Amino acid sequence: MPPENGQIISASAPAPLPRGKSALLRWLPLGMGVLAFLIVLVAGLAVTVEWGARNAEMRRLVTAVESSEAAMTTTQVTVAEALDVFDASDGGESAKMELDSKLTAAADEGRRQIEAAGSSVADVEVLPWHTNIADARDAYLAHNLAWQDYLARATDDPAEFDKEQADVNSTFELVEPLMRRALPNPALFDLDQRIDVVFVPAPAAPGDLQSA
Repeated sequence: MPPENGQIISASAPAPLPRGKSALLRWLPLGMGVLAFLIVLVAGLAVTVEWGARNAEMRRLVTAVESSEAAMTTTQVTVAEALDVFDASDGGESAKMELDSKLTAAADEGRRQIEAAGSSVADVEVLPWHTNIADARDAYLAHNLAWQDYLARATDDPAEFDKEQADVNSTFELVEPLMRRALPNPALFDLDQRIDVVFVPAPAAPGDLQSA
């Protein structure tokens, strides 16, 4: 019996979706899941590659810094040994001339070794956006150059070894916070411990230097 309002209700089922559209709807959730997984995977790989690059750059920088510091320490030891020999002598003119000769040679050789080590520091390549590492490199290079200038003066006048070297000390003090700021997190290759060794307080040295 037809309804009182005269409308006729159809008992037929709704028209089915086209076969292609139906298959698309079934695969859409899976496709979105795969896409999300790939995005997360690529992002994770990018973070890992970036972290690895920072560690590699810092490893090269710290290695170059260690070589530079070793050359500075060798120079300090050579100067200290020459002074010890003079102190044990009669302090005469001959001993003084021998001391000056040894100090001049130590200054000249030290400058050459430190200059070579400074070139290694300058050659450390850093990605443009790794500004913290670049700042640390440039700051240490300034310290290395201060040492070169100091030893160039000492080559001409060994009395420089008895003078306070303000530029050497001040440039060294600027390096440590920048090196620590540039460390990746976490750091590989024992970088944090190696930096600790570089910046451990040094004993008093000729010329009242506070650092290597």
